[in-house]
Amino acid sequence: MIAAIISGLPPGAERQPRKDAAANRERVLDAATELVLTEGEKVPMADIARRAGVGVGTVYRHFATREDLLGALVHRSFGLARANARAAAAAPGSALDGVRAFLTATLRDRDRFVLPLHGGPLVFDAAIRELQADVRVALQALLDRGRAAGELRADLTPEDLIVAAALLSRPLPAADDWDLRAGRQIELLLHGLGAVSPSA
Repeated sequence: MIAAIISGLPPGAERQPRKDAAANRERVLDAATELVLTEGEKVPMADIARRAGVGVGTVYRHFATREDLLGALVHRSFGLARANARAAAAAPGSALDGVRAFLTATLRDRDRFVLPLHGGPLVFDAAIRELQADVRVALQALLDRGRAAGELRADLTPEDLIVAAALLSRPLPAADDWDLRAGRQIELLLHGLGAVSPSA
């Protein structure tokens, strides 16, 4: 506010550069996600800047090194995975409905994920490990609810759902109708997740 008064700008105007910087950062992350998924981790930073519609200096102002950028992509992806897992665990309906919601959300967001299980870089810092743990906690709560209701197999683990989601979100080559194919696989998988008798 003081800066705005001194400069003669209207209230709130001094915050605009910060908003612009945040928007530029998101554009860089979006462009980097697309290019890393299609061209690999070594894609030139200049190409990322060009795709984002910003100067390469803007990229380096937000991410001093390629490793910083890749780490930010993985961190954002795990944040999205956590949001999907928590939403699935909190969704009304049966636990199977929750599992379906998690798998379907991962399939929907597959072009936004830059994760190790999705072919992304191997980045594991403390913040990312915390996000990983949060994903597992949410999925474990979903599985516990399903087992308590007799809906899910007793031997299911969060890792089972994570691996299944990762596999479903990586389309087969030349599979133009992957959403339909993967959707069928989700339903087949759900059919096999139901509780089974001890003799089964």
